[in-house]
Amino acid sequence: MRSKMFGVGLLLVLVAACAGTDGDTGAPAGDATTADTGALQKNFPDLEYLQTIPVAYENAKAHPEVLEKIPCYCPCMLYGHRSLADCHRSQHSAACATCLDEAIMAGEVIAEHGGVDDVNAIASEVKSRYRAGIVRNKLQAGDLPGLRSDGGRAYLAACSECHQPPHPGMYAPSEWRQSLARMEAYLNQSTTVQINEATWTSAVEYIRETAAAVPADFNERYQQSLAQAVEHLMTTEGEAANYPSNQDPILGPEWFERMVNAYRLAREIPADRLAAVQLNDPDPNCPNLLACLNSGGIVSEAAVDAVERLAAELNLGND
Repeated sequence: MRSKMFGVGLLLVLVAACAGTDGDTGAPAGDATTADTGALQKNFPDLEYLQTIPVAYENAKAHPEVLEKIPCYCPCMLYGHRSLADCHRSQHSAACATCLDEAIMAGEVIAEHGGVDDVNAIASEVKSRYRAGIVRNKLQAGDLPGLRSDGGRAYLAACSECHQPPHPGMYAPSEWRQSLARMEAYLNQSTTVQINEATWTSAVEYIRETAAAVPADFNERYQQSLAQAVEHLMTTEGEAANYPSNQDPILGPEWFERMVNAYRLAREIPADRLAAVQLNDPDPNCPNLLACLNSGGIVSEAAVDAVERLAAELNLGND
């Protein structure tokens, strides 16, 4: 299993268009506890957050047919994911609050319906609820001009159909003509995405007007940020980031349940004992077990093995 928490949080800093419904993607800040050995400190991811990870993967494994019809609203679409199901074909979702939230919401909606009686209806409801959160947060953030105008609201409605609403400054007005033409062709052919003509026209006008008003160098800086962010994700997650087909299996919750339990056990192990365990891990954030557990979230199987061995030595977790 991979040893790093993926760099989606960095991507969200770089790309303003890709903020999740909570304005955050990645594990919440950990619960720091001062160790009994001076400077050593445990700063593990929040346990409540970690416990949601296997729930999300269980939902994905049990109902891939639903998640395959839900777009993922984190930036993973930039490197090949086509739906929320793809986010659960690797550890990507485990390190992404947006993906987790959507998968957990899908499970809640399925439970409310008493099962999957209508895949399309359930997927549509999940998407609708999540889109509402995106639009609400965009309006509250106020980082784009005129969002509360008719054009701004049309832009939010149209562009959240399939992905996060991008910043209109990502393209120059002349470049938008080609991009919008491709989108319109897609809309005309799609049987699942429905945007009425008035909303589309108003959204296009808002995008063009806003793009024309941004500083001349904004487009170049924005595109550089996108390229850097995608490169970072590709480097961090490697080839598993690219899923051009649905042949890769959706992961089950078992590994993540074991990982969460390792974090639970590690809270009871003295920090100096954790720091004394050297790991043969290529991740520069993992020179030892304590540093690895403090590094942000998803850890290697070697780290989990080491925690389990220490716990056994200390007779922990046998109640």
